[in-house]
Amino acid sequence: MDRILQKVNSGDRLSFNEAGDLFESMMQGSLAESQIASSLIAMKLRGETVDELAALAVAMNRNKRAFTPGVKGTIDTCGTGGDGKSTVNVSTAVAIIIASMGYPVVKHGNYAQSGIVGSADILSDLGVDINGITSPEEYLARHNFIYMLAPLYHPALRGIGKVRRELKVPTLFNLAGPLANPADPDYQIIGISRRGRLEFMAGVLEKIGRKNITLYSSRDGYDEVSSANTTECIHIGEGDTRRFTIDPSDFFEPFPMPVVRDRDDARHQFLDGLTGRCETLMKVFALNAALALRTMNCCGMREGFFSAREQISSGRAISKLEELASEESAARAAQ
Repeated sequence: MDRILQKVNSGDRLSFNEAGDLFESMMQGSLAESQIASSLIAMKLRGETVDELAALAVAMNRNKRAFTPGVKGTIDTCGTGGDGKSTVNVSTAVAIIIASMGYPVVKHGNYAQSGIVGSADILSDLGVDINGITSPEEYLARHNFIYMLAPLYHPALRGIGKVRRELKVPTLFNLAGPLANPADPDYQIIGISRRGRLEFMAGVLEKIGRKNITLYSSRDGYDEVSSANTTECIHIGEGDTRRFTIDPSDFFEPFPMPVVRDRDDARHQFLDGLTGRCETLMKVFALNAALALRTMNCCGMREGFFSAREQISSGRAISKLEELASEESAARAAQ
């Protein structure tokens, strides 16, 4: 291991097997926090490789606490984060909308690592149970939704999480998180903050054999489908890879992406969008939900956009959130 540490900290690239040994040692608690931090920063500074990220994804999947959904057609909307834009929690809103439409959502996520509000933060603030579910399988069957808090399903990352929070910058683990969903979803949409990473991530998915995933990143630097600029997408399907773009002007007059100031503001904006009280937020949520529907081969982008808008306008999306929150309230009252 000393040789591998010296190699990576000298700015050299690791082979798939070397990277696998390094990340396995991190997860087994064999490395000091300083060694973990220096390795992650060294890779970040010289640029991570496909082999290194693929090795991390394999190691995380090998060490995770797996969850068997018991249903087919599951989807995750977990992105990489780290765009530094402090946007409202779009992918979490998409998860609620898609679940309200009857599709099983297995949402993987965490508390904020380098930003203001992570998916766990916003759902917790809204009263949704994110860590006390006794039977996840039964919960998913009842609600078409389950939130899997990363630390609960990746206990081997406990020590690494502390280092990541202290570093305050995105690392290779931000990219690997969506690739290690405990439920191994049938479909995924993965937003990426750096557009130059799209082909890189596609190469990683090819190496680890993942399918039915859409990678996307906007030209104005968001890991969401942007309301202001074109978003570039790569869909890795069953035996084919398709590249396409989403232009917001095809759906509405473009406008700046909504940003949040703090957790309280994030909660208010999330609710304003999911109830339809704010037209612009509703459009952002619907456009991103349309990409999820397209990825699941349910419909095209335009039909998906209007279906998602209708789901919000009808009140069914916010009803799903209220359903999840009332479940948590009932569980607390029973204690």
